[in-house]
Amino acid sequence: MSKHMTPECYKVITKYVFDICGIVLGDDKHYLIEQRLTPVLPDLGCETFTDLAKKLNSGVTNFLTREKMLNAMTTNETSFFRDDHPYVAFRDKIMPDMLERVKQRKERPWQRRGPKVAMWSVAASTGQEPYSMAMVIADVVTAKGMGLVTMEDFGILGTDISSKVLARAMEGVYSSLEVARGLTPEMRNRHFLQDGSSYVVGEKLRKIVEFKAFNIQDPFTQIGSFDVIFCRNILIYFSDDAKRKILSQFFQILAPDGYLLLGSAENMYNLNSDFVTERYGATTIYKKPAPK
Repeated sequence: MSKHMTPECYKVITKYVFDICGIVLGDDKHYLIEQRLTPVLPDLGCETFTDLAKKLNSGVTNFLTREKMLNAMTTNETSFFRDDHPYVAFRDKIMPDMLERVKQRKERPWQRRGPKVAMWSVAASTGQEPYSMAMVIADVVTAKGMGLVTMEDFGILGTDISSKVLARAMEGVYSSLEVARGLTPEMRNRHFLQDGSSYVVGEKLRKIVEFKAFNIQDPFTQIGSFDVIFCRNILIYFSDDAKRKILSQFFQILAPDGYLLLGSAENMYNLNSDFVTERYGATTIYKKPAPK
């Protein structure tokens, strides 16, 4: 029996994917769905895509069906210091401001001190992005903290919709091939411990990074507030209406003079006019202006 999708099956499956995670799949993504879902059809209790469409249409899907579909369909392409230039902007433009922010908060009377500088990696996947952010923080604090700013003054939240990739991120163990993608041997040796053929994220980084499951289609009411948000290469999968809602919520939860970094192929044109745009090298930085 053929496992290829009919147009009717494709419509049912893409609607279900949109309903559970907001990802918009156009009319030309048959190959993508077949590539990612064919291996998990048996786990979903189906032999064919026709079986899967019938199951999804029946309304009797459960949590495990949702999780298996999410884990198969969400994009998990990532690497340490992916694209490089946003991390240059983070290190040279944003982090000096964050050091000053820490110092200003520490100068306040104890009862009026603000929280630690909070950062959010919106689609953390298997953890390379938040750990890359932590490496930058560690290096900047070592070079410029002068004992006044420590790693404990920062916190990074990494979120993802997929429980499968979050489990790997929390484990913090990477193959030699994974650490070679984006890290020099010197960086690897400085921030990781070798365990056989694998590399384990060092405790210095781990203690400022935490992970939790979160769908950015959901309200941000319980996510907290942040000084810096990395939301890179994610918005391209959503409709314009969803993008507007997400960007508006980013603006609301950012601290005054807070920063937002998007992916190189993403922008706010016709989506949001609240942010101030700055250019640093090859990176576009979006900033929430402080009240006048």
